[in-house]
Amino acid sequence: MSEGSTGRRDGFIAARKAQLAEAIAGESAEAETMRAMLHLLGALLHYEAHERLEALKALYDPLDPDAPPPARNVSVAAFNAFETAFADALKRANFAEIDADTVQTRRATKQLTGLAIKSSAAGIRRIRFFARGVRPEEIERRSWFGLRREVVHAEVMNDVVVLVGFKSEAEIGPSDAKAFDSMRRGVRPGATLVKHFRNVATPELVTLHPGATPSMRPRDQVILAAPAVATGVPVLLNLWPALTVIFAVLAAYFGAQGAIEEDELKRAVAAVSGLVAVGAFVMRQRLKYEAQTLRYQKQLADTVYFRNLANNAGVLDLLVGAGEDQDAKEAFLAFSALRRSEHPLVKAEIDNAAEAFLKERFDLDVNFEINDALGKIERLGLVTRYGEAYRAIDPAEALVKLDAAWDGLFSFSARR
Repeated sequence: MSEGSTGRRDGFIAARKAQLAEAIAGESAEAETMRAMLHLLGALLHYEAHERLEALKALYDPLDPDAPPPARNVSVAAFNAFETAFADALKRANFAEIDADTVQTRRATKQLTGLAIKSSAAGIRRIRFFARGVRPEEIERRSWFGLRREVVHAEVMNDVVVLVGFKSEAEIGPSDAKAFDSMRRGVRPGATLVKHFRNVATPELVTLHPGATPSMRPRDQVILAAPAVATGVPVLLNLWPALTVIFAVLAAYFGAQGAIEEDELKRAVAAVSGLVAVGAFVMRQRLKYEAQTLRYQKQLADTVYFRNLANNAGVLDLLVGAGEDQDAKEAFLAFSALRRSEHPLVKAEIDNAAEAFLKERFDLDVNFEINDALGKIERLGLVTRYGEAYRAIDPAEALVKLDAAWDGLFSFSARR
């Protein structure tokens, strides 16, 4: 396992839903009926997903950084309610929670990004990382003006979602107040940020932290310090005599001692020039330091910017849509596995059959979520249970049941 590996085999099904449905229908003796049944099953799950989306948005609205003051709710209870519903939506979309500290090291982060990055939890109530679609990848990194090539072996995640809850004003301490002052515009006490990123390597997870800051690398410290020592030491050695001359001239000017000699005046002017040179030198080194810091910040911002897909309320639409997509594909696979079998299957057999189908047809190594998949088709009456084993009903019968369920969703005419 490479450094920074999560060691996970998740349940993310990367095949497109329409592509999967067509592959299943193509293997069925009742291809047209199976195709129509899967289409209607997907429509029912889509309607259920819409209900979940509206409920999730209602919980997030008071926590949104852009919420107007009258609509805000910065309480811990409001955050906990949203966090629970949000984590459930992520699980439905086959995201798994990860601890960023366990899947990356500072050495791996520096090796991949070229930056030494540290994060701060000041001002943050809670931060959680979720990911899916983990795959090994070789990433080529160039340094020394492109002359040096290095291949980094890392785990890359298709999707990463970050949930950040900030402390309310009542929870903020002195260190938290300083952190809020340094954060970007739009972050307010009590707000909750939700961010969705694509194709993130595990060593890069720390770059997604809102409190991430790059620190000066030893190489750059040497580059800045060596000229400062070489140039600054002679200047400092001559500084005290220059100050002595200036003080003597000032004392004479204000009458504390005798008249000012012309030579002393010339030396004083030269001393002032030396002080100006010292000030210019200090300012130049400071500007070099700030320029290097800005280069670090730009490199960090580029790493995050080009991987960001959505933020805040926009993530909810993507997330619930992804959950609906995974729900449908799991249901399709479970029904198909049972339908292809000549005898009832137990959960482990359905699980193995679904995973084998994905491996054979799409070359996907997936840890199939059998309980979720079976729960959906059993709830809709598409399977018959025999003790611990299950058997799928005929696709034509399933189509009739799904059609009746769809008709039952909108019964406005019965209320008149």
